[in-house]
Amino acid sequence: MRKAETSPPVEPGDYVAAIAQHVASVCVVTTDAAGARYGLTATAVASVSARPPRLLVCINQKGATHDRIIESGRFCVNVLGEHQTEVAKVFAGMGGEIPDRFAAGSWTTLTTGAPALVGASAVFDCEVGEVSDQYSHSVIFGDVVGVTHLEGQDTLLYGVRRFRQLQKGAVGLGTEGQED
Repeated sequence: MRKAETSPPVEPGDYVAAIAQHVASVCVVTTDAAGARYGLTATAVASVSARPPRLLVCINQKGATHDRIIESGRFCVNVLGEHQTEVAKVFAGMGGEIPDRFAAGSWTTLTTGAPALVGASAVFDCEVGEVSDQYSHSVIFGDVVGVTHLEGQDTLLYGVRRFRQLQKGAVGLGTEGQED
């Protein structure tokens, strides 16, 4: 396939300022490698397909968690609830050096042995399916082998450089109560 001519990219600072307006759910991505646990806060997480169940995470290649995910071949995506802001901050490195990030929250495991956060809105336990290097980050595709979720729990959000909560009482997109 021949690549079409392209325009030059925008300046990185302009891109960062614009993408900061994007609001996304807050996740903690974890793994266990050689008996040690690793994790980081991420918002670049997306569903890929339901058949087979697969999602993707974008992880900075310079971080320790990146290499441990590749090494172990497994990871958990823990979608945080609104009540788990402190866990998000700890795994994002906000608030200084903490010897054991996993002291924040209560942890268990599902299928792969990667750390799963008790009380998370949802947990996706994954085996690494594919990895695509993209400049400073890797897009890691995870084949989902275990899940948990809590019905009705609102997820923690991040956008415009701060943690956010869903506005309560918003009207849904359903047709109930609409007039013809």
